Amino acid sequence: MQASKTHLEKQWASFEAELKTYVETVGKDIDQKRATFADIAAAQAKAWGEAVEKLQSAATRIGAENRAKVDKAIEQLRTDTTEAKARFEDLKRAGDESWATLSAALQTSRKKFDEASQSAWEAVKNAAPTIKS
Repeated sequence: MQASKTHLEKQWASFEAELKTYVETVGKDIDQKRATFADIAAAQAKAWGEAVEKLQSAATRIGAENRAKVDKAIEQLRTDTTEAKARFEDLKRAGDESWATLSAALQTSRKKFDEASQSAWEAVKNAAPTIKS
């Protein structure tokens, strides 16, 4: 009986050591994924901000009669940027989201950015055909 108990305790100690190693490894992986997500989200947010600034700069060269369309497109891009930042912050705070969920959020954000940015640039180009993006 004592030999079985000793053997069981050794197996349990081995299991606990393996579990600890696994948890530490998974924890590092999760931390790395969170850091990667945060970096990508920050890069997207920066790109959105730069796009808004570039559009605003181009819009300053547009006459007042066409400015309303451009302003509307820029405002939509700003709104989309704010919404994306809020979604990223929610995901970062949640912490238990899967990498697939985080990746999907980044892809959705990127698609929405591309659409809003293209729409804004089209408004600028239509308002002043001589302005280039």
